[in-house]
Amino acid sequence: IALLSSDIKNKNTSIVVCPSSLVLNWKAEVEKWCPKIKVGIIKGSVETRKELINDYKKYDLLVTSYDLLKRDVLEYEGKNFKYIIADEAQYIKNFTTQNATALKSLEGETRFALTGTPIENSVSELWSIFDFIMPGYLYTYSKFKKKLETPILQEEDKQALQRLKTLINPFILRRNKKDVLKDLPE
Repeated sequence: IALLSSDIKNKNTSIVVCPSSLVLNWKAEVEKWCPKIKVGIIKGSVETRKELINDYKKYDLLVTSYDLLKRDVLEYEGKNFKYIIADEAQYIKNFTTQNATALKSLEGETRFALTGTPIENSVSELWSIFDFIMPGYLYTYSKFKKKLETPILQEEDKQALQRLKTLINPFILRRNKKDVLKDLPE
């Protein structure tokens, strides 16, 4: 929200894609912390959503769910966003799903993935999230699997694991619950 607020003068629309259960939470948090950001919530009938998406430049931020993005993906063609933010990015952990395909089809300047799980889960999930934020950075999936995933998982190759950590560490801000618990409200 701070990043979106700092860039509001440029009048470039950004988009957040999140689980349905968090759409209104995003709206409430933006209104609480930066009420000057004009938020458009993509919801309602097909016609209503189409109209909202086509009028996207009226908003500083659009918020939609992964489920609605899949349904409305064609409406986003030709639209360019400043920031594309994938909240709960584990929703694209499988790069062959409609969620991942729809999200990766969005056009924008900068992409962010917010998730608390990729480090703990599978190496391929991490690849899929990086393929969204920085396509090609961790190679194609077949090359990634050959060079890193298979050696790490099947051969317990510590050098391959270290290479992967070296590649991803500059792009990951990782906070542990114990580090932030004192800053959270009751």
